[in-house]
Amino acid sequence: MGQLSAGDAASYREKLANYLKKCKSQVRENFNEMDFENADKRTQMETHIVSMENKYDSIINELNNMSFE
Repeated sequence: MGQLSAGDAASYREKLANYLKKCKSQVRENFNEMDFENADKRTQMETHIVSMENKYDSIINELNNMSFE
């Protein structure tokens, strides 16, 4: 199996991190567009959304901490 150069790996990492940032943004945007009639359900869903955003941030940070030599 072929190997990536350090530059190609860093570029791929950046593309992946940007994709995850976009996904995180879309999750929040979709939530904001939802119409909740019940405030409790909205609060429950927002708790899940915040958890998802935190997981996206964690993965993005992990990716950004990778180094390729």
